[in-house]
Amino acid sequence: MKLFLNDTSPFSRVVLATAALAKPEQLKLEWVDPWQSPEKLKQVNPFCTIPVLELDDGTALVESLCICQYLIETYQPKGVSLASAKRPRDIYLMGLAKTLMELSFRTVALSRFTANDNALIGRGDEGVIRCLTRLENELTSALNESSSQTTIAVLYLHVALDYVAFRHNSAFVSHAGQNIREFLENSPYRSILQCMTPECLSLSPLFNDLTVQ
Repeated sequence: MKLFLNDTSPFSRVVLATAALAKPEQLKLEWVDPWQSPEKLKQVNPFCTIPVLELDDGTALVESLCICQYLIETYQPKGVSLASAKRPRDIYLMGLAKTLMELSFRTVALSRFTANDNALIGRGDEGVIRCLTRLENELTSALNESSSQTTIAVLYLHVALDYVAFRHNSAFVSHAGQNIREFLENSPYRSILQCMTPECLSLSPLFNDLTVQ
């Protein structure tokens, strides 16, 4: 299998962490810059986005949650499970985390091509702040149980918050209080994600260098 990814994408990072927990026997990391529209990426994904997981039979899986679902259901890792519909709080957390990731990424992407006063960027920034405020208020007893589980929802939330701290630092500093910081500090995925910072991934490591022992 081959995973197309880059060093700063939160979607790549969440898939890479899931793969490291799933431990497929052979996985090659193909480091690409999707903004350069490389031909090898366009060949496997018509949208020219990352991540993409190309299976051994040539099937190319796109969209991070779909890839994570495949890895979890195929390899049944002990360290991460799918969010269960039997636990509505897990599904709620999954939706909130994935939307936060998508929105925070989209505003950064838009800023590459439009003025900073673009209405969509402004709405996105406001949405990120409102989400941080909600999480800060809700990451107490109401969500403590869900936020401490080893589910894909918790992994997405951790990666999304890391990305906000990375790309929307002023908003994070202003609106992420003690509850969010304690969540990150106590997250079951803290150790593995510390090995997958943008600085670490900028070195284009091999997959075996990142696999959880």
